[in-house]
Amino acid sequence: MNSGGNAGRNGLSDEIGPSAPDLAWSEGRSSIIAWLPVTEGNRVFTVRQLRWPYQQPNDAYVVAMDLTTGEELWAIVLPYNSGDWTPWIAGVRDGKVYCSRSGNGASISARLYALDAEDGHTVWVSQGMQDAGPYDGVVFAEDGDLLVGSFQDIWRFDAADGHTVWHVARVGSVSSSCGGARFGDACYVADVTGGGHILVRHDVATGQGMYESPIMPGFTLQNTPMVGPDGTIYLSRTQVNPSVDYIYAFSDTGTEFVEKWHIPSFANAFAEFGVGPDGSLYFAIPGPRLARIDPDDGSVIDQTDVLAGFTAAHIAIDAAGKVFCSNSAFATGRLYAYDADLTLRWSVPVTNINIGGPALGQNGTLVVCGIGTDVRTYRTDDPTAAPDPVADAIGALSIACAPNPFRDATTIRFALTQPGPVTLRIFDATGRCVRTLLRSDARGAGEQSVVWNGSGHGNDRAAPGVYYFRLATDGGSQNGRVLLTR
Repeated sequence: MNSGGNAGRNGLSDEIGPSAPDLAWSEGRSSIIAWLPVTEGNRVFTVRQLRWPYQQPNDAYVVAMDLTTGEELWAIVLPYNSGDWTPWIAGVRDGKVYCSRSGNGASISARLYALDAEDGHTVWVSQGMQDAGPYDGVVFAEDGDLLVGSFQDIWRFDAADGHTVWHVARVGSVSSSCGGARFGDACYVADVTGGGHILVRHDVATGQGMYESPIMPGFTLQNTPMVGPDGTIYLSRTQVNPSVDYIYAFSDTGTEFVEKWHIPSFANAFAEFGVGPDGSLYFAIPGPRLARIDPDDGSVIDQTDVLAGFTAAHIAIDAAGKVFCSNSAFATGRLYAYDADLTLRWSVPVTNINIGGPALGQNGTLVVCGIGTDVRTYRTDDPTAAPDPVADAIGALSIACAPNPFRDATTIRFALTQPGPVTLRIFDATGRCVRTLLRSDARGAGEQSVVWNGSGHGNDRAAPGVYYFRLATDGGSQNGRVLLTR
């Protein structure tokens, strides 16, 4: 996971979050600032800062906690060199936690560290330096490499050993919140140009800048792009000037950007966006209010009441369409939970939440961080959740699907240890079978795959949302979960 939860930075999860503020556990190491929590499997990782970085030793800890119980699993201090900054976590993937002491508005360069997620030992330290920070974040390439964007640079670091795959220059508007978003083989960043700002498409494989969008007028920008599941690129280009503060939507044809629409935006920095499983967009609009927006034409479908004390939106959206949003504020920090139509379910204060979540982890556990010892999770048992796959007697050794989430099609892969009857069905969140993908009285042993194109019985397109696939053999059954988007 990373800031925004996925490569598109759009906050969409395939988990089902809490339906009520049911506290699972609370309390962690103390911190003077709330930093981003990221999750992988049954672990959550965050930075807890005790003092400013020049007040050595042990100014801040990178901490791993058990997502189910809150138990601290390990805590380490990144090596400090004179002039370094507070550590920040770029993201976690494939058992590695990526972090650095760079940043402070791109004024400090430092190496990236890859820590082992299980025990915190250093797997590698990058030879190259970079100057991104916690408000920039990173996204991952398909193979797990890190795509790091900062004020005037973009890097690709190899996930296996940390070497620099490529490095290119760019021209950001300000020295923070300069990261990119990825969709397929494209990495998108927002740069400054004469008269305003542009989106620039870079090739993920080479870093080459390919082409740029029409100019979005304005003077300064401190937000990153987002990409929806259909490949539409969104940017909140704001500077506290209503005449030029807009949310823009662009299509990428493969050769050029084409503007789809733009609508007024709430002027904020460090903001995140969200996309629901039905394709709806969630942005902050003037008021400030959180709005649900039609991705086709930019019309406002639903909106909240005016949000007091609102600074910026940080958003996570679950597979059932529930929207979890923090206001990023300090004394008035608050976490909100809404239905998809932005009907308020519940809200709780989280003092000085800053960029401390929300983040959705395994089994729908919602994580937020405040200051002091305020690290907490909310979790409501999900009655439709599929259990983790386990090997059964006849033997699906593994079962998984990719891509997940998906829009057009996903491939379900499994392996059988011996021949036998096999059935593979798709169920919706209510437990209703919507499609039988496979029914065989004598399926051969070995690795196998079946494609689901998102259709139900009769080949009608299934509604966006969470679905469960169940593989049944003579020896038992295994389950998995997949998210179908618009």
